[in-house]
Amino acid sequence: MFFLSVLIVCFIIFILLASLFNSNHKVIVSLVGALVVSVLVQVLEQFYLSSIIIAAFIFYFIIANIKVFKNEQLKLMVAVLFSTSTVTLVLTFTYFNQISNISDRDEILRVMFIYYPLSIIFIACYTYMLLCLFNFKVLQTPNPLLYIVNKIRGFMRMVQLLWIASRKGLNHLIQQDHAKLPNVIAEILDDMGGIFVKFAQVLSTKKDILPSNYIDAFSSLHDQVQPLRTNELKTIIDNKIGNIDDIYKSFDMRPIAAASIGQVHLATLKLTGEKVVVKILRPNVKQKMTVDLDLLIQFVSWLSERSSKIKRLGLIELAKGFKKNLVEETDFDIEALNTNLLKKAFKEHDINIRVPKIYSEYSNKHVLTMEYMEGDSFTKEVTADVSEMIMHAFLEQILMIGIFHADPHPGNIMLTKGGEIALIDFGSVGYLTDDERDGMLSFLVGYSNNDTKEMVHGLRKVCEGGGLLDEVMVERRLNRLLSEASFSHDPTSVMMKRLMSMITEMGLSLKPTVAGAFRAIVTLDGTLSSVDEEYSLTTASESYASHIDKGQLAEKRISKIQGQLEDYIPKLLELPILKDDKITIVHEKDHQLNDLIGILTVSIFTVICMVVMLTSFFVQGELIRFLLAPLSMSGFGVGMIILIMSVIKHLKPKI
Repeated sequence: MFFLSVLIVCFIIFILLASLFNSNHKVIVSLVGALVVSVLVQVLEQFYLSSIIIAAFIFYFIIANIKVFKNEQLKLMVAVLFSTSTVTLVLTFTYFNQISNISDRDEILRVMFIYYPLSIIFIACYTYMLLCLFNFKVLQTPNPLLYIVNKIRGFMRMVQLLWIASRKGLNHLIQQDHAKLPNVIAEILDDMGGIFVKFAQVLSTKKDILPSNYIDAFSSLHDQVQPLRTNELKTIIDNKIGNIDDIYKSFDMRPIAAASIGQVHLATLKLTGEKVVVKILRPNVKQKMTVDLDLLIQFVSWLSERSSKIKRLGLIELAKGFKKNLVEETDFDIEALNTNLLKKAFKEHDINIRVPKIYSEYSNKHVLTMEYMEGDSFTKEVTADVSEMIMHAFLEQILMIGIFHADPHPGNIMLTKGGEIALIDFGSVGYLTDDERDGMLSFLVGYSNNDTKEMVHGLRKVCEGGGLLDEVMVERRLNRLLSEASFSHDPTSVMMKRLMSMITEMGLSLKPTVAGAFRAIVTLDGTLSSVDEEYSLTTASESYASHIDKGQLAEKRISKIQGQLEDYIPKLLELPILKDDKITIVHEKDHQLNDLIGILTVSIFTVICMVVMLTSFFVQGELIRFLLAPLSMSGFGVGMIILIMSVIKHLKPKI
């Protein structure tokens, strides 16, 4: 028992050290594990062979880092082969130095060249297969110790969440579908604090998606966090962008906004006297945030599994989108880049929306200095012309520019003192390809004109695997959807949700960026509906579609087809003369070779396990037999299972 305890402790230590040294090579950890076992066996057998570690590790490290070997399995086999050869030579030299009886040398050589190399190869392969099978994330992270700390923190936060949910009787309320359920969920999110409260605040803006009782419950939550202390604030600025007194003429230490991610301050530049807004990222927020975001998605998934009503709200998708946006928001370099790109795009396309200027010399990942815009949040009533102009500008971003603000809730839209529309907070921005833009344009134009053929043309380009669409079935479903929308007079956002459900039911899914664009349209639709009673997305879309130059759109499509033909015709001319008017297309896939190599590796591993298993029954040392027999038997079983599954997967016909 003592031996096994020592073995486990040493193996864990070597895993951490090896992953710190080279986080991408599972094979290094595998050999280290083999060496630990081998050395412990030797030490317990009273043989002094410490030189085995240095020799084998150096050889293995050199082989494992040779760039010629692109295949991980091949790298493993070559590296272990060289290492075990070195181990054998070291062992031979050591034995010959220690043993005076010449007659024993034949026995020594027999044991040395068969037993020890096989043992080390077996243990290395076994460990490698286990690492590949379970794919331990601790071996992939740059800092395994921090990863373990975060895992412990995540476990503690999960216990806290379960305790709060249990204390408030959440499971009982879900089963009873109680009217208090939205308020209790809001209380749980509030008690958890931080990211959970921010998620509730985001949900409170989804008036077009969530029922009013959920909106009311989430609207009452406020992200109450302690602002950074003055000395912490100065330290961050001094370390990240330079001395605070050299950059800013004045800097208000009281934040105008503080949240779990960071806080915002007003300041005046010393050089130009311009009034600016400075965003400061909280220290270590990414590490803390990652733990809570994973837990948040688990919590929302748990709620959705137990309540069909909650599942229909789409909270899981909202939580995943929230996570993606929040990760981007913790890197101010991304926000600065997004802001500058949209500012330039708006100028080139004559879109009359203001975007704040970024002062790049005073900005980086942790601090962002931008132009201060004086005005009011977009929460007051506006005229129909203003709301329509905003939607037109937003559709222009998506359909013509391909870069769009992915979170247009009321807090990110402003009315300046001069009556201009301004967008702020570009931490979350979406990008669309030409095909995706063309697809969305076709879909929206078709929707405005009740043209299902045009809508199907658009869906082909915005769905994963859109080329496999059954046009007749999709047109029939779209016709029914448009008919229901015309009779029900439901908001456009409701129709959009039905459309998303229809796409899912047909076994399709929107491309992630396109789904983000549709979510942004629905969010903006809800924002505009809340400040303009006469606003209608249908009317705004029809108005926008009427301004599109149809001739230019057709010319663009013809030009694209012409370009594709120019690419394909020379390749067609290179084809051999047709036999029986048929062309045979051969798909050459490199991954099939990799699969075969993988199967070969598992086969070798399984054979080694079998040999060592049989050998262990005839070895005289009780300790070695005790160690190798269970390992080899379990390894043989695991190897056979993996081998059978790999062969079945390889032989399964590809559709």
